[in-house]
Amino acid sequence: MIFTSHGHSDVGFVREKNEDSFLVDDHKGIYAVADGVGGLPFGALASKLAVQFFKSSIQDAEDCTTVDELRLLAHSIHQNIVECGTIVGGENGIGCTFSGLRLMGDKLSFVHVGDSSIFLCDQNGIRKVSKCHTLGDELIDKHGPEAAIDMPEHYMHTLTRCMGQDIDFEVDIGEISLTPGSSILVCSDGITNMVELPKIEEMLKGMDTHSFVHSVIDLANQNGGTDNSTAVCLKVS
Repeated sequence: MIFTSHGHSDVGFVREKNEDSFLVDDHKGIYAVADGVGGLPFGALASKLAVQFFKSSIQDAEDCTTVDELRLLAHSIHQNIVECGTIVGGENGIGCTFSGLRLMGDKLSFVHVGDSSIFLCDQNGIRKVSKCHTLGDELIDKHGPEAAIDMPEHYMHTLTRCMGQDIDFEVDIGEISLTPGSSILVCSDGITNMVELPKIEEMLKGMDTHSFVHSVIDLANQNGGTDNSTAVCLKVS
């Protein structure tokens, strides 16, 4: 199988600075998107630290080859950000979402915390393989769709887990089997809040990685650009 990839990030039309970070490293087979948490200081630093710790912790294609090792690595990244946050952020600390991919042959392991998204698009269509760790999503998971009725809008943007906050939590871990024709998209909520999923699927199926990433970010901006937009795309042929 042949893999192609591309990543890009844009500040959008409303925010003054970009607090998203991303990683594309084909040599090591690692990819990531991190989004600084709104309401906490130094979001750009938190997201940058997350992807840098991820990259520096994996030296080559033979490191971190199991989901258990990936889980341990994610918790190590979290602790490192907590420690840095106490230095620069005081008692509030710092925080970011984190979605990381580890490519091993025809398997792709992922680790995820927060409200960025990981999608798989293949012959069965597009589907989200990550969960959003927000108060709203967790209430809907627990009580069903009716929980969304009269739910305050901010619940859907209130994170219950993120990297860097000194609380205990579990990261989501999973594994995806890849086949020729598959596409993987990791993106921040600046894209998913601005572009409908059917449109994302249409663009993924019709474009190469470079064209797709820049086009979907441009579309998010055209639709309002209210947040930073970041996308990393991996295609298999």
